[in-house]
Amino acid sequence: MLIERDHDRDVCLAALTRLRRGQGGVLAVAGALGAGRSALLRLAADLAAGGGVPVVAAAADRAERDLPRSLASRLWRDVRASAAGRTGTLLVTIDDLQWADDASLAWLTRLDRHAALAGGPAVLVVLAVLDGDAGGDRPAVRAALGRADRTLRPAPLSVAGVERLLAGAGADRATAHRCHRLSGGNPWLARALAADLAGWPEGAGWWGGAGAEPPDVTRRAYEPLLRRVTAAVTALPAAQCAYLLHGVLLGAAAEPAVVGRLAGLDDVDARIAARALRATGLHGATPPQPLLDALVRQVVGATICPESFAVGHGQVAEALLRAGAPAERVAAHLEQAMVLPPHAAGVLSAAATSALARHDVATAVRHLRVALRGLPSGGAERAGILVDLALAERCANPATLVRRVLQALPALPGDDARGAALARIPPMALVSGGSAAVEAIDGVLRRLDPRAAGAEALAHRLEARQWIAGWQDPVVLAGTTARLRDAMMRPRTPAERELAAVLLFCATMSAELSAPELAPLAQLLFEHLPADHDTLVSVAPLLVAGAVAVERVPALGQWLAEARLACDAAPCRRVAAQVYAQLAFQQLHTGQPAAAAASAANAFALFQDGLGDDGISVAMLFAVAAAVPDDRLRQRAAALCRPERVTAETGMLPMVSSLLYGATLYTTDPQAALVALIECEQQLATHGWRNRALFPTGTMIAPLLYRLGRHGEAVERIAEEHRLAAAWGAPAATGRTLRVWGELSDGRRALRLLDDAVDVLEHSVNELELARALLARGTRLLAAGRRGAGDDLRRGGQLAATAGFSWLAEPASVALEAHREQLVPGIGSFTPAERTVTDLVTAGLTNQAIATRLGISQRAVEKHLTSCYRKLGVTNRSALKAVLSQVVTKMSDLAVE
Repeated sequence: MLIERDHDRDVCLAALTRLRRGQGGVLAVAGALGAGRSALLRLAADLAAGGGVPVVAAAADRAERDLPRSLASRLWRDVRASAAGRTGTLLVTIDDLQWADDASLAWLTRLDRHAALAGGPAVLVVLAVLDGDAGGDRPAVRAALGRADRTLRPAPLSVAGVERLLAGAGADRATAHRCHRLSGGNPWLARALAADLAGWPEGAGWWGGAGAEPPDVTRRAYEPLLRRVTAAVTALPAAQCAYLLHGVLLGAAAEPAVVGRLAGLDDVDARIAARALRATGLHGATPPQPLLDALVRQVVGATICPESFAVGHGQVAEALLRAGAPAERVAAHLEQAMVLPPHAAGVLSAAATSALARHDVATAVRHLRVALRGLPSGGAERAGILVDLALAERCANPATLVRRVLQALPALPGDDARGAALARIPPMALVSGGSAAVEAIDGVLRRLDPRAAGAEALAHRLEARQWIAGWQDPVVLAGTTARLRDAMMRPRTPAERELAAVLLFCATMSAELSAPELAPLAQLLFEHLPADHDTLVSVAPLLVAGAVAVERVPALGQWLAEARLACDAAPCRRVAAQVYAQLAFQQLHTGQPAAAAASAANAFALFQDGLGDDGISVAMLFAVAAAVPDDRLRQRAAALCRPERVTAETGMLPMVSSLLYGATLYTTDPQAALVALIECEQQLATHGWRNRALFPTGTMIAPLLYRLGRHGEAVERIAEEHRLAAAWGAPAATGRTLRVWGELSDGRRALRLLDDAVDVLEHSVNELELARALLARGTRLLAAGRRGAGDDLRRGGQLAATAGFSWLAEPASVALEAHREQLVPGIGSFTPAERTVTDLVTAGLTNQAIATRLGISQRAVEKHLTSCYRKLGVTNRSALKAVLSQVVTKMSDLAVE
């Protein structure tokens, strides 16, 4: 059943009614590709057959256009056979009339007379012709159409019509709207979209997004459309073919005169070609049909000579450039051109810059690689493009960044240009060293003229890269402290801030300066550095690590929140993974382990193959995995520690892999965990990384030694750890060492150490560490029967629950229950329901009031109380209240609710 063709149906029925009265005639159906011409012919044939009218159907073939009377001979045989039935009427339908030969067309104009000679039936002829086809302009075709009583032009379907057509594919109204935009209401295209939709599982497919981009037209559902469009394109005259090629390249919005000039046509021929292609729907159709445009692009690219296609792209690029078109639009054609003009490199470089501004790395890299193709080797312009390519690939392929820049250096003109290229290497790319890059930087700095414009800023940026390349050397780390104190504590320019960020990180790792000394600098840097892509791939991991260790940097949290929003809005998965790794590290050190685990999981999910050369962010993820008891997180972290990678690298990765291994075996194999953690600590010492706020190995090693019976060594190790932490001056690290030291000690010394731990941690942002200290002190006070135990245990449990680690309070809860059981035997065996009922009894509620509040029956309340009587050895409600009051009184001596 045809949709929205009621008018056309009525016209066909009226013509058939006249036919049965003995009045023949001619109907014409005209329209563009897919408008529904053939469908109307079939409709007329079905209506005729339903009314008992014989039908003869034929279609002209382009291959037979030069064969005289080919169509007429086929029709005449069928007409004579039908006339032999002597029904008195006959319907003849002819499709694609524009391809009929002239002799057959002349015969058609006399068909009613020929039919009369064969027996006299009245004949209704229905002709279909493709608008805009060159064959339709022949006099014979126009003469045949000129005899038509009516010409039908099927209208495009409405949105409601497309929705009805898609009903069988399970599409909703929004999908119908998108399909209508794609097809322009063309029934042929809409049915192909319906077939494509039906081939996808529910909830999947190209139509799930909000846009109206055409689907992949090479899929099976569009094969019939491609064949029909191919036939139409290959049948075009040379002028229309040339116009279509350049029209496809320029787009439907291009002016016909511009397309015509590029196609080598004069204004008249260009207008004729444009009108014909618009009529057929192959180019510039109204309303727009994006799906048909995609089909035409596919066919043009596959059928037209590749050399012509490439030459056409080059011509279009030249025309767009002269017209002042955006660089990216010109670059899209330069990529397809066979020969690049001299100015192509500049245009492609500008287009790459625009693509990078919106984080479209793949497009930028493609533009720059095409630019390199058109430049001679050894030239300065090629070297500059090579540097641009290295920077563009820093996210997708960071391993090649330094190599490409070094490859370009010899061809760059002068030390200023070489220094600028080296300064574009992100500091993070040199974290693992790079002797060739450091030698190049040293050479440029020695020869740099300090009086030249921008020399000071360039020197600062190059110096930052010198320091970070040597951060694994204890001697280099020691030098950063003096440099930082000398001039970098109040950086004023972006270059100075970049250098200060690197120096801050190095000073943090060596702990030569204290946290209070570095905190103002960290705060200043986060207040001035933007949370954008360039900062995130440059010094952000270094600065975040330093600020987390310093602890008191209020701007850090807001900066990371802005960075997360920025990376979530951009498509760069690697940078997003780095930001989530840094966020996880910050959350871990501010007492939010559950949030840290979630952020770390996001980081792993965003970039499952690792974080490239960013060993700092990898170390942050490993630190989170080691601290949070989450097996899945540890497994994902361990997957990054491929043995060949760990053994091939020095510095951070081997150290954190040992830390993770020790954390994994901490409870199951203390001896193996101890070996791994001692190895980790030795690696820290080798590099001069003495900061215990970032890597608290001593607080892990000391309890292991204690468990293994080496009590003296355990105390010595934690005492040394405390000395280092106290020298650094961050409250969380200092309080942690005091708390572990107290847990490994006995008697009054233990309580004094735990008191000191709580006092220090009250000033820390890490409330989970405070919770641990409170629970440790509360447990010791409870065991000693001292006052204050209840307050510590209650507050510690609340802080642990807030951090998502409520299980930390479970040992304290067990100790409390044991204490209650010791005071009143039997009370520890109360079920949760019995405890709730007895609490309400103590509060003075009656059984009926208790039943109403809890939503249970009074009989259930009585059963709970009977069980409690039995467990406590009492016989009535009054005795129960007396025993419970005794417990409350004794527990209140410990300040326990």
